[in-house]
Amino acid sequence: MSESFEEKLDRLADQLARSSEEFDRRLAESRAESRAEHQRWMKQADKQWAESRAEHQRRMAEVDERWAEHQRWKADVDKEWAEHQRWMKEADKRWKESRAEHQRWMKQADKRWGDIANVQGEIAEDLFRRNAPAALRSYGIRVDDVYTNLKVPGTREYDIVLVNGSEAVVLEIKNKLRSDDIAKFLRTQLPQFKTAFPRYEQYKVYGGIGALVMSREQEAAVSGSGLFVLTQSEDGAAHLKEPETLHVW
Repeated sequence: MSESFEEKLDRLADQLARSSEEFDRRLAESRAESRAEHQRWMKQADKQWAESRAEHQRRMAEVDERWAEHQRWKADVDKEWAEHQRWMKEADKRWKESRAEHQRWMKQADKRWGDIANVQGEIAEDLFRRNAPAALRSYGIRVDDVYTNLKVPGTREYDIVLVNGSEAVVLEIKNKLRSDDIAKFLRTQLPQFKTAFPRYEQYKVYGGIGALVMSREQEAAVSGSGLFVLTQSEDGAAHLKEPETLHVW
């Protein structure tokens, strides 16, 4: 029996209704699944965000702590540097004061040594001035006059000069004799004596070197140069030694 038009229409309507219901059901299920998935994703996203934010805060706390540590370290360094600068300033001040004090001490020491040297030089000159005339007489040289520190402008100074009517003995006196003192006396002082004092032009001029401190080698050098040698004897008097060949200037 064939289906009528109305029956076909009712069947199609029924199928359409069932299809619509199925669509609505599936749509509802899809929406429910999508909503649940979205909620799971949002929950996971919230969790990750919370974890990420906590990690960020932890790292920021570490950075802040390191920065604070750096600031403390910098403060310590600045304090130590300031202390070092104060120490350097104080050390520089003390060094300058010490240097000034040392210079004052050296100046005083130089003056004292100069005074001592002058005194010793005066002692040496006085010793040989007092003893030389008698010592020279023992070698046949008469002494009528004794001059000390004899000098004219523009000439060298002669420590002791002993003279009679025809002879003059020129003595160079040192506290401690140096080797170059002998050469200077022979090269300059003795050759210039008659030029400096023309009144002795016709005199026989002899030379001699006296010293409180004189080595045996120096004594031999003085004597070997044709000069009198004057030294201090053990009893504190002056001892004169005539060279083997007395040189005449």
